[in-house]
Amino acid sequence: MNCVATAHEIEIVSYKNSKAVPGHPVSSKVIVVVRDSLHLSTQLHYLLTRHAIERGHAPDIETLSSLAGLSMEETERGLHSLHEMRGVILMPGSSTVWSLHPFAFLPTRFRVTAGQGGWWANCAWCSLGIAATLATGVTIRTGDGAEGDELEFSVAGGTSSRPDLPMHFPYPPARWWDNPYCPCGNILLFSSQDKIDGWCARHGRPKGSVLDMATAIGLAQRWFGDYASPEWRRKSPQDASRIFDELGLDRAFWKLP
Repeated sequence: MNCVATAHEIEIVSYKNSKAVPGHPVSSKVIVVVRDSLHLSTQLHYLLTRHAIERGHAPDIETLSSLAGLSMEETERGLHSLHEMRGVILMPGSSTVWSLHPFAFLPTRFRVTAGQGGWWANCAWCSLGIAATLATGVTIRTGDGAEGDELEFSVAGGTSSRPDLPMHFPYPPARWWDNPYCPCGNILLFSSQDKIDGWCARHGRPKGSVLDMATAIGLAQRWFGDYASPEWRRKSPQDASRIFDELGLDRAFWKLP
C-alpha cells in the first residue's frame, strides 16, 4: 500500500502487488482525517489490519511508519495508545505487534485459509472472527479441544459446514483482559458437548458458556465485522451488552464491568 500523509490526513491508495481486500478494492482511495490521538490509533488499526489481511503478518515499525506517512515517534505513540485501548497487543516493553485480534502473529492451533491467503487465529472465536473480517468464505482447521482429532470445516455466508461443533468459553468477558492470552487461548471447539466436561477436569479450567456454531458465528460477525473498515471503533461496554442481548446470551456470564 502506498500512503501519502500530512499531519492531518492519511491517503490510502493501494497495496503494491496485492489482491483486493473485500469491500476495499486496491484501485480505490480511502481518505481518513487524523484529528487527535484517538483517530490516529484507529487508523493505525486499519493499516495494521489491511497489512495482516494482505501479508499474513504484522508490519514492523518502520513499515508501519512508511504506510502511515508518519515519523517513527508518532507511529510508536499511536501504537501504544492503541495498545492502551486494547485495540492491539504489543510485546512487553516494545512497539512490536504481538497480536491484532482476530489475527495471531505467532503459530496457534487455529489455521484459517481463504483464496487470498492464510492466517493464524488466537482462538476458536477469533477463527470465526477472521471469516467475519474478510467477509468471505474460509476453511478453518483446528483440533478437538486443541488436543484431539483434527477438525476441519468451512464457513461462508454466515453458515458452517459443521453446525454441530460447540464452542466453549471458560472465562466470562469481564475476565478477558486479566491476561489477554490465557482467556482467549482457552476458547476452543469440540466435536461434542460431552467432551467439554472432561477437558475442563483434565486441564483445571472452569466450565463456562457453551455456544452452538450458529450463535458463535453471529457473535463473530457482530464483533469483528467492521475490523477491516477505516470506520472501526473499539466496542464500548454498551456496544458489547447490546450484542450479547441480540444473541440472547446469558447475562450472568456475558457481561462487562
